[in-house]
Amino acid sequence: MVKSPQKSTEKFSKSIEKSSKKTSKKILVTAALPYANGPIHVGHLLEYIQADIFSRFLRLQRKDALYICASDMHGTPIEVNAQKAGMTSEVFVEKYWKEHQEDFSSYLIAVDNFYKTHSKENKELAEFFFSTLKKKGHIFTKKMHTIYCTHCVRYLPDRFVRGTCPNCTTGNQYGDVCESCSSTLKGTDLINPKCSLCGKTPVQKESMHYFFALSKFADKLKSWMKNTDLQPEVVHQLKEWLDKGLEDWCISRDAPYFGFEIPDSEKETGEKKFFYVWLDAPIGYISSTQNYLARKMEKAEKGKKDGKRKSNHWESYWKKGMVHHFIGKDIMYFHFLFWPAMLIAMDIPLPSLTVHGFITINGEKMSKSRGTFFTAKEFIALFPSEALRFFFASHLDRKVIDIDLNFEELKAVNNNVLVGSLGNFCYRVLTFAQQNYDEVKEIAHGVVEKELQKKADELKELIQRHYLEQDFKLAVKEIIALADLGNAYFQKAEPWKNKEAKESRAAVGFCVQLARNLAVLSSPILPEFSSKIASAMGGKKVMEKKNKEKKTALWSWKDIGFSWKGKLNSVEKLVEKIEKVPSLAKFPLRMVVGRIIEVKNHPQADSLYLLKVDLGEELGKKQVVAGLKKFFSEKELLNRKVVFCVNIKPAVIRGEKSEAMVLAAEDEEKVALLDAEKSSIGEEVKFIGMESAGGEVTFEEFKKLMLLVKECRVWHDGKKLVTASEEVAVHGVKDGGKVR
Repeated sequence: MVKSPQKSTEKFSKSIEKSSKKTSKKILVTAALPYANGPIHVGHLLEYIQADIFSRFLRLQRKDALYICASDMHGTPIEVNAQKAGMTSEVFVEKYWKEHQEDFSSYLIAVDNFYKTHSKENKELAEFFFSTLKKKGHIFTKKMHTIYCTHCVRYLPDRFVRGTCPNCTTGNQYGDVCESCSSTLKGTDLINPKCSLCGKTPVQKESMHYFFALSKFADKLKSWMKNTDLQPEVVHQLKEWLDKGLEDWCISRDAPYFGFEIPDSEKETGEKKFFYVWLDAPIGYISSTQNYLARKMEKAEKGKKDGKRKSNHWESYWKKGMVHHFIGKDIMYFHFLFWPAMLIAMDIPLPSLTVHGFITINGEKMSKSRGTFFTAKEFIALFPSEALRFFFASHLDRKVIDIDLNFEELKAVNNNVLVGSLGNFCYRVLTFAQQNYDEVKEIAHGVVEKELQKKADELKELIQRHYLEQDFKLAVKEIIALADLGNAYFQKAEPWKNKEAKESRAAVGFCVQLARNLAVLSSPILPEFSSKIASAMGGKKVMEKKNKEKKTALWSWKDIGFSWKGKLNSVEKLVEKIEKVPSLAKFPLRMVVGRIIEVKNHPQADSLYLLKVDLGEELGKKQVVAGLKKFFSEKELLNRKVVFCVNIKPAVIRGEKSEAMVLAAEDEEKVALLDAEKSSIGEEVKFIGMESAGGEVTFEEFKKLMLLVKECRVWHDGKKLVTASEEVAVHGVKDGGKVR
């Protein structure tokens, strides 16, 4: 039976509350390790902000809570892309390790330790896990079929094989997991597999590998699933996987591979083997904890060394404390099956996990080809960091649902709610109090104020519960409710009519208490906003000192109350209004990838072919009249995947209907088709940052467009032509060639 969302949330809340009441209980919060293979994008930020809000709340309650993360640095994609960039793998991952930390800082994400999986600590712990599991009989070797590309002369990990899913028949899927039906796969399972690096058909080879006996842990995982606080959507998916049966897990990879070599692997298997990235990556949570605590210990001892660094500092959190993982739904299989099974085998208590959905942009899947892909750096150039933090918080609870980051909604939430309600009340009150009184001496305690204080206390308890339950959406709702009460009270008191009256001073003093409370209550979500209020009420130098000592805990939950008195400083602008949002540029052509499935001579024209083209499930098969006979043989065109314009106005050419148009580039010597061999049939083709405007386009309108070739790619207005899978290639045409 699948748990109800309410019962699951209540159970989760009670477990957190129970542990948090034990002041000695250590709490560790982690977010999935970002892969050091590219920049942080706005979709990643959801998770790191979610974990940051939760860890900030725990610290606000003065819990011994750490927020730990690291760069995931191993695997074939790292090695391949480092080569493309002309760097060693080590230099390549260090570059992104530094960039990721800069991005986190710009979004006020306060990770206590952001470490790396390519580290001494992680190597030691990975080998410790491996040797311990091996001694316990949970690791064994056996021969298996692997994918080998004879063109690239290398073994291919599952992620570097694409083909058709054998379960749902969706094309262009990776060899490790189907993004359509969520089935776990091996590269050898795929129908019509292709090498992701070169597009050629690979072969299978037999090779000896190490396996973790995952199947032995099925019963224990089922028991864990029934007796813990998992989200209902997660339970449903886990039940499917467990009912289907678990296969033992291959934990080694062949060379070349950027990662840790398995000790004695060459002796035991005949070839050098490396730990699969998904073995040492989650261990990176522990090694980052170890690194942080070891450094903290060394600092406490003022550099004194005992001759040997302890290797088990991490146990104080992982064996004696509580661990909370925040992850995306795309990596559930690894975090709910492989990782818990390894922890069970290592006698390490299992963590609590919170799964979130994906981010869409303006209703579209994040995609470079759709112009809906934004890096963290690109996004912060458009919007303030706390606007995004507040927007995410106002949509986040423990339901595994996707969140649409609609720019107009972001603007409305920021301007009408964050600025219009919360920011307006706090800035208005503090500015009025500072400019007119300079300090708070009197606080109103009449019947109205006592009723409002009682309501504020009730909201405080609700907000605390919502934070504990990770229902940030409801926490935001109650925070805004309190701000609205404050706005109504301040407006009704009208202290500006008689500023010097004792009643006015007292009413403003009461409003300052509300603003102070709102700063504390919202600080996990809006740390900069809260810090500015702290500076206005506590003295900037005092706040900077506290910030240096414990940068994420300027306030304590105990600071909430109605008795603060003191001098006020001038107030900085608390939040920023969003004036405009970007719109995606429009391009007149709608282009898709099509496969030529039949080529015939045009019956009425010697220079024309009749092409039968498969344009995918939505568009089906179409006839295209193409003037390619002088440049390509029938054999050269058959089964080729190229780009077609599908919103060109249909035309009858020499008695035959043409329902689409094949695109080709030409210079004075050569004509070339726009190849998209790695893409799926029917996949959209777009210039980066541009959307199809829709509607029919005439051939005369098409001819006016300037589509140029540069470095074997097609460009328009400084934007490159791509699919979601690849950059569209043009071979043999010189720079400056045009698409006709």
